[in-house]
Amino acid sequence: MTLAFLNSEYPSLSHTFIEREVRALRERGVEIRTYSVRPANAAGRMGNSHQSAAEETVVLRAGPATLLKDFVLGGLASPVGIVRALAASQRISPPGLGYRCRHVAYVIQGIRLARRLVAEGIEHVHVHMANNGAAIAMMACKFDKRIQYSVSIHGSAEFFHVDTWTLTRKVEGAVFVRCISNFCKAQVMHWAAPASWERLHIVRCGIDPEVFRPRPLRQPGPLRLLTVGRLHPIKGYTLLMEACKQLAAEGVRFELSMVGNGPLMEALKEAICSRGLTDRVRLIGPLPQEEIQQHYDRADVMVVSSFMEGVPVVLMEAMAKELGVIATRVGGIPELVEHGVNGLLVDAGSAESLADAIRVYAANPDLCRTHGIAGRERVCSQYSIAGTAQGMLELFQKYVGIDRVNEHK
Repeated sequence: MTLAFLNSEYPSLSHTFIEREVRALRERGVEIRTYSVRPANAAGRMGNSHQSAAEETVVLRAGPATLLKDFVLGGLASPVGIVRALAASQRISPPGLGYRCRHVAYVIQGIRLARRLVAEGIEHVHVHMANNGAAIAMMACKFDKRIQYSVSIHGSAEFFHVDTWTLTRKVEGAVFVRCISNFCKAQVMHWAAPASWERLHIVRCGIDPEVFRPRPLRQPGPLRLLTVGRLHPIKGYTLLMEACKQLAAEGVRFELSMVGNGPLMEALKEAICSRGLTDRVRLIGPLPQEEIQQHYDRADVMVVSSFMEGVPVVLMEAMAKELGVIATRVGGIPELVEHGVNGLLVDAGSAESLADAIRVYAANPDLCRTHGIAGRERVCSQYSIAGTAQGMLELFQKYVGIDRVNEHK
């Protein structure tokens, strides 16, 4: 038995945790074939591990001729399967011609996926995120009843698009659903029928604490702040700029490095200039994991100013590096960060709250070290990639029968 892992885009720079999970499961003897709806972009291929992942991944996106060929051959092999998948696609589709056409496209890609899975002897596909990848997996299973799927739900995007992403149907059709936090599970329970709750399980994301070793001892100088993530409105970076403006006006000594890329890049450049922060805030751009480590080593504090999050893996990385952390009290973050123990939690949507937390660390740099030591302990005990892989392996053992495969091997 081989498992398939499907993602809308794999590998992806913002979803490094999926590539780590695949590697960790393979190290435990699980055979995994990776699939992606669309090819990885240049940023997603950054770094040796992501480049290798991209080279071995099967991309479902293809030209019209190839898709038509798969559809016709699928129809000849199983006309009942095509009818079943088409009917299912329209039952789960939101109203509107655009959505209905999109779900027909999911059927075509689902047939392409199913044909590849059957050819490789794969009968189970696991999907990260309840987006178009999960819809395609669902259509593959409708087309060929031999195939089953499971899904990992992270949030917060799934909870913003419950209807258009048909979250309820995807949850109820899955063999099991992995949720990354208690918050995530509660949200899924809200939208799924109680009969499916017993198939919801919490397996937290994790990092390798041996890769993210404690940073060097702090050097004298201004408080060094760091953000790592996509430059997107949901990250609350505009409010962070307001907090930085307040602090600069007060004469607080700090520097901020922002690693990442996204649609807010130009707006942030303008915000930095208009607030007189060009000597304090640097936009670094996207970096592979190997180079991000250097920024962790130079930083004192990781800042997550988001309006909503699942449980950011960058927070786990920063805490494993023994940085102080400032994060908004949203989503699953309070399950990772305990205020005043291993970091500082702030009110979402408040520049003043962000500024207050930065003032605390600026006034007491040793507190970063104290919180950092406690943060690493939390990550090592509850958010290691070893624990993630073991939790996923147990789910595959329970629902897919992979234990018999490993015993045989």
